[in-house]
Amino acid sequence: MSMNDMLRKMAVFLERRQDALFSYDVDKQRKYIEKFGNPRDEIERSYFQYKCQMQFNGKGITFLLNLVSFPVAIIYWFKYGKKGQVNQMEPKSLVFFRDGKPENILPKSLKNKYNTIESNPIEGTLLTEKDKKFIKKIIYRYPFSWQFILKCLIKIGRYSFAIEEYSPEAIAVCAEYSFTSSVLTAYCKQRNIKHIDVMHGEKMYYMRDSFFKFDECYIWDEYYGKVLTSMKADGNQFVVEVPASLKFDEGLPRIQKYDYTYYLGAESEDVLKKIAKILEKLYKDGKRISIRPHPRYSNIDLVKKIFAFANVEDTKKVSIEQSLLQTGAAISLYSTALNQALCNSIPIVIDNMSNPENFAKLKELGYVCLYKEHKLLSEILEKNV
Repeated sequence: MSMNDMLRKMAVFLERRQDALFSYDVDKQRKYIEKFGNPRDEIERSYFQYKCQMQFNGKGITFLLNLVSFPVAIIYWFKYGKKGQVNQMEPKSLVFFRDGKPENILPKSLKNKYNTIESNPIEGTLLTEKDKKFIKKIIYRYPFSWQFILKCLIKIGRYSFAIEEYSPEAIAVCAEYSFTSSVLTAYCKQRNIKHIDVMHGEKMYYMRDSFFKFDECYIWDEYYGKVLTSMKADGNQFVVEVPASLKFDEGLPRIQKYDYTYYLGAESEDVLKKIAKILEKLYKDGKRISIRPHPRYSNIDLVKKIFAFANVEDTKKVSIEQSLLQTGAAISLYSTALNQALCNSIPIVIDNMSNPENFAKLKELGYVCLYKEHKLLSEILEKNV
């Protein structure tokens, strides 16, 4: 396993462990954000976002992360400095780091603006002397925050390699949640490259997404801009545009195979069993049920075992578009899938039963689908059972 893969797995583990979106009080988040004041530059924006995220981890885990990050940062510093490993490719006007996300999340206006787009860039790491000079500024400013320094080091190395490889005018990512995002905006500016963010998942009041700044940040609705600005993300970066990932091609067939499809997130085993108990009642009433596991968080074997009565989708074979177009209604506590359903006139059902405590917090968190046309799962159950 490569060092980058190991770090990614650690990040996913921490994210699942925290469940901070629901467990960390919103008022506490607001007070914590306010105590920082207004950042003086992009580097400080990134540092404030880092501090917000480390607040979720607690002091013990933050200390351990910084301790482990120090030697790893030293290895990176000395290992990646050879320009000879870069093979210059045909120049591209835009490099899009999708990180496994579909190409159709890129807004049409960007596709029209940048005529040559690399959506599957060759990955590598490069740290030139100029890169190291830039990183030294971060080290001098925050000499004890080695988790912060390491992540900036890794991302700058990634961007530097791509810039040498493709000579782009712009770099697009789906990374507003990354505390390195504003540092990378400053880095790109230094290299005369535009730094663009593309929204790819649901946004609520969650200080993981605080303070960030890109040259442009594409969002699906003005509502999201208000939520993110309230967490001190830069208010001048937002551009509203619905991508093809939300509003599907009208030529795609709508053939209903299931009455309800439940879109899973990072639910615990106990919550999964509660969901199964509810959906099994609908199944016994003659309803056709499908389950879509979360591609990152779901334990597929466990999902298949718990939902033995239902169809469990293979996310590698069935696209999200196919999944939604073959269901009568989409169910979830909260999910991007519900937003996609709404954009394509597919009814949505918000699960207020399997985890009532988290459902109660959705309004406080500012969940957009609560303000759109929807039904509650309890209503569906009362009507059908």
